[in-house]
Amino acid sequence: MTKIVLIKAEVILFLDELVTLLVEKEYFSFPKNAEIYVNKLYDAIYDLPSLKHYETPQELIRYGKYYVKIKGSKQTMWYVFFDKMDNRYLVEFITNNHSPQSEYLNKL
Repeated sequence: MTKIVLIKAEVILFLDELVTLLVEKEYFSFPKNAEIYVNKLYDAIYDLPSLKHYETPQELIRYGKYYVKIKGSKQTMWYVFFDKMDNRYLVEFITNNHSPQSEYLNKL
């Protein structure tokens, strides 16, 4: 059975804006490199059904019942929150280990 991954518009907007932010904050010198980085995040998100799922801590459950970890770089771990039903996955939120939400995840 085919698994379907849907991404909320807010998450897509965040990822689109992330390209600009990564260049502005000088994590990447060239927009093309930032685009490649974000595209790798998208690839991992669409591979979500095959990644190890974790149950979301109660403090963050508003973002989705489950989450996966995606290694972005040596310093950055991305957390993708989602809900699932049957063969459908809805990505609700994305954040990283540099955000306030990560305090509940870094302990795990």
